[in-house]
Amino acid sequence: MKYFATCLLFSAFLCGQTPTPPPPSPVAPGTPAPPAQAAPPQAAPAAPITPDTVVAEVGDKKYTASDVDKLFASLPQQLQAQARMQPDKTLMTILMIRYLAEEAEKQNIDKRPPWNSTIEFQRMQILMQAEINDYKDKIQISAEDQEKNYKENPDRFKEVKVKVIHVSFSATPDKPGPDGKKMLSEAEAKAKIDELRKQIVAGEDFGKLARDNSDHKESATKDGDFGTIKHNSPYPEPVKTAVFALKEGEVSEPVKQANGFYLIRADSVVVLPFNEVRPQIIEDLKQARFNDWMKSIQNRFAVKVDNPAYFVPRRPAQLQTVR
Repeated sequence: MKYFATCLLFSAFLCGQTPTPPPPSPVAPGTPAPPAQAAPPQAAPAAPITPDTVVAEVGDKKYTASDVDKLFASLPQQLQAQARMQPDKTLMTILMIRYLAEEAEKQNIDKRPPWNSTIEFQRMQILMQAEINDYKDKIQISAEDQEKNYKENPDRFKEVKVKVIHVSFSATPDKPGPDGKKMLSEAEAKAKIDELRKQIVAGEDFGKLARDNSDHKESATKDGDFGTIKHNSPYPEPVKTAVFALKEGEVSEPVKQANGFYLIRADSVVVLPFNEVRPQIIEDLKQARFNDWMKSIQNRFAVKVDNPAYFVPRRPAQLQTVR
């Protein structure tokens, strides 16, 4: 899109940085200190800048603060602050773009194919994005809806501190693992994790069994302590489903993953207070309403293709050789 191309053009012009001054030259020990320099005279205070103050010149044309403000305001919002850091490059770029665009209009390039259709399509894309942003900005979530969402979805706001025991298996158990030891097959790993769970249910210490048996070495050295899992933690859904089904002190059934089986113990289960998760609730409900709105528009324009053969990609016509 030309809109993004313009942003990239500005970024390219404005990405220069102020050169770093060289470090001071080393001074040999015992060298007398240079005489103190007299303080430079203080400059007179700068005159206040009014909208009519000339702040830049291009050739014979003078630009006032008001002129420059209008030019900067024509930039995409995300570039306006950056533009003031390098005003010479910014003004040059804006004026170049305006000049070339005006020259194209004088020649009616904007009315010729393929440019006319390209301009119109990009205009629609920009207006589409403006409508999407405007809709999002107007979504309001009432206090009642926030509290209702909190009460109806307690699992989403749980934090569960867990311990784990991991028993890994390999699809090729005959090959030694990274530590040189024989790997278990899936069936052997399942039998081992089932036996460990029986011992835990019978009263054996989870931490000791984790130290002696878990293949998750980092947690095994801490009696299986794995940390806290939240609703938005980046763990597989089967793991989180097992975690949030646990009450404090309970141990899960074995949870199979690609690299082995896990036993999970819930050491503590806490539901975060409403005020702490309120921003998350608002954001989630806004996103849900936006998704519903977008889905309704997609459904309105759902397409049923009656004749797929018509849409087979076509090759451009080829010139025939005349003999």
